[in-house]
Amino acid sequence: MVEWLVRKPTQAIGIMGNIIVTGITFGVFMTEALIHYNMGQSKARGEFKLTLPPPNELAKIAAVTATFSIVTGLLIKALPKNVQSKI
Repeated sequence: MVEWLVRKPTQAIGIMGNIIVTGITFGVFMTEALIHYNMGQSKARGEFKLTLPPPNELAKIAAVTATFSIVTGLLIKALPKNVQSKI
């Protein structure tokens, strides 16, 4: 693996860039999803407080969020190079 990184450093940087974009997107989308979850729960409770959903619900939210984060990363990667440099 290290040999590949040495021979193809720009590809390695590109892959790391995609992982970073996907990770940041996941963090932002997951935060938003948890806020929306709590907003829905607050209507039922009559008060707003931040809580984590039960583990099975959290897993579902994370799976959907991860899927859309990966799709976002792939769409950004698919942009033509001249458009990517302007973003």
